[in-house]
Amino acid sequence: MNAVPRIVNTLVAPLLVLLVLFLPLPSLASDAGGAAPEPMVFTVNLGKENFLQFGVLFETASPEATHLLASYKPKIQHEIILLLSGKESAKLRLLEGKKELIADLIKLSNRIIDEDESTGVKDVLFSKFLIQ
Repeated sequence: MNAVPRIVNTLVAPLLVLLVLFLPLPSLASDAGGAAPEPMVFTVNLGKENFLQFGVLFETASPEATHLLASYKPKIQHEIILLLSGKESAKLRLLEGKKELIADLIKLSNRIIDEDESTGVKDVLFSKFLIQ
């Protein structure tokens, strides 16, 4: 009578623990069921002595705008690099400079995909921001 509980405790219980630990869990990365979008990451020179490394994610008003961003990604990356070539590191270190950059990126990306903030890119989120 005592043998069954011992067998369960010594063999079955550890197997159940291992199964729970190694079974894949469902992804909670996004509410759409897919993977979370990868940020666009940039490293650009700011003047002669500094460089900026940052990642951005675009928050769009519609799935169509997200598709347009993906279609125009090379042009958007090119235009962002050109935009940053005129920025000063001292200003980008300030909150005001970062907010101005966000506004510039929203305007730039919506101009490229031919949308506005209500139908295209409505916000830009930094995933990292480093000036050295």
